[in-house]
Amino acid sequence: MCLIAEMIHSCSHEKVAQAAIASVGADFAGKVSATAGAQGLSAGAFAARVVREFEKRIGENRVDEKEIQSLKAVMDRADQPILSGLRYILQPVIEVELTAPRMPDTSGINSANARPGKPYHTPRANITRGTGNLTPVCVEKLRKIKT
Repeated sequence: MCLIAEMIHSCSHEKVAQAAIASVGADFAGKVSATAGAQGLSAGAFAARVVREFEKRIGENRVDEKEIQSLKAVMDRADQPILSGLRYILQPVIEVELTAPRMPDTSGINSANARPGKPYHTPRANITRGTGNLTPVCVEKLRKIKT
C-alpha cells in the first residue's frame, strides 16, 4: 500500500489520529486541539474528519498533481512518514482556522449556555486544498478504503 493510502487508512480513525497528533509534538497538538475545540470536536475527531475529506477529494479527482507530489516528497524523506503526512494535511487547515476572523454571534447563544459538542460560533470556511493525481494503483487502493 502506498504511504499516502496507509496514512489515510490509519488516520481516518479518531483514536489513531489522536495518538498520531500527540506523537507529532505538544505545540502542534495544542494548535490542533484549539482548532478542534472551536468546532466542538476532539483533536482526534477533527483530524480524522480532515483526513476523510482529503480522501474524498482524491476519490472525486479534485486533486492537484503539484500538491500530491509535495505530500509524497514530505513523506518520502521523513523518518516517520505517516506523522509527517498527517501534519502536512492538517497544517494549512489549522493555520487558516486559527487566524480566521469570527463573525459576531447573532444567534443569542453565548459560551455560557452553549452545549458541549455544539459550536456556537460561525463555522469555519470551506477549505479546499488540491492534492494532485496519484498513480493509478494508489488511486484504486484509496478508493477501496472504507472509513
